[in-house]
Amino acid sequence: FAAALADVRTGVYFGWAVIESPEDDIDGGVGYDIPHKAVVNVGYSPTFEGKENAEKIIEAHLMPEGELSDFYGQKMRLLLGGFLRPERKFPSFPDLIAAINNDVTCAKQALDLEPFAGLKAEEFVAGSDDGDDCGDQDEASWGTQDW
Repeated sequence: FAAALADVRTGVYFGWAVIESPEDDIDGGVGYDIPHKAVVNVGYSPTFEGKENAEKIIEAHLMPEGELSDFYGQKMRLLLGGFLRPERKFPSFPDLIAAINNDVTCAKQALDLEPFAGLKAEEFVAGSDDGDDCGDQDEASWGTQDW
């Protein structure tokens, strides 16, 4: 995701995530192929001293309204809708957890309001992403949108 994240400011975002059903799975997983609220960290995980990431990564925390099957190894479409705060190093793990809990609360509230609620209807989220001009379909897909 290095190319996709190059111009993305480090920090905590909120948006919509869709877990794609595997092509060979007729039924799909529970909660697949529908938008889920998400809180997303883009950065280096600076709180864990000595274990910071060498390159910028993206970590998504999904907030499904119902059940969601294990989606480890599945493709995910992720739309970042808004910025919550810069990434920062916390003095302790409990301080980090408290900030994450606050991020989740703020993200849930924001994603219930316009214009963010409407983003789940965007074709990238609601439809099938064909990967046109949006990265490598086998590895990652991404696109940019100006709002």
